[in-house]
Amino acid sequence: MHTVSNSWTTNGVEYYRHVVTAKNTCGQPITYLKLHIKGLSGPIYGVSAAKEKDTYELPPWLTRLGAGEQFTIVYIQGGPAAKISVVNYKTA
Repeated sequence: MHTVSNSWTTNGVEYYRHVVTAKNTCGQPITYLKLHIKGLSGPIYGVSAAKEKDTYELPPWLTRLGAGEQFTIVYIQGGPAAKISVVNYKTA
């Protein structure tokens, strides 16, 4: 689920706080997740940058996402929303 939870204007530029809630629907615990986030122009929280450009992984403190569990990503952006897609995942 992707929502805009806040907006504000600074120096004539409008910024938006995006909240993305991702849920594990595969029926098994996920131990690895890689996301591609295209069009991100601001800071992002809740994931860790991977080696490849525009790719992110679960943060080190989240080593397992159980079946049915969810986690939240927050990012700040001026302009249109970033596009998030799953590149790869591994189950336990």
